Amino acid sequence: MKDQNNIYDGESTEDKWNRGLDLFTESVLKPDPKLRQCARNQHCFDELMSIRESILEHLKTLRQQ
Repeated sequence: MKDQNNIYDGESTEDKWNRGLDLFTESVLKPDPKLRQCARNQHCFDELMSIRESILEHLKTLRQQ
């Protein structure tokens, strides 16, 4: 993820919401090797990935028009 230039502050709350949602989605998509290794050590890697997929599907429903 690369930080963008400042955004004009007079934009709509929907635009701000959706940009925040995009950043959060990127944080869920970004691989976290330490977390994934912990899940492997605790024998719950498949469950972690399943939860991740469920959250990504839910995030799609939060976008504002």
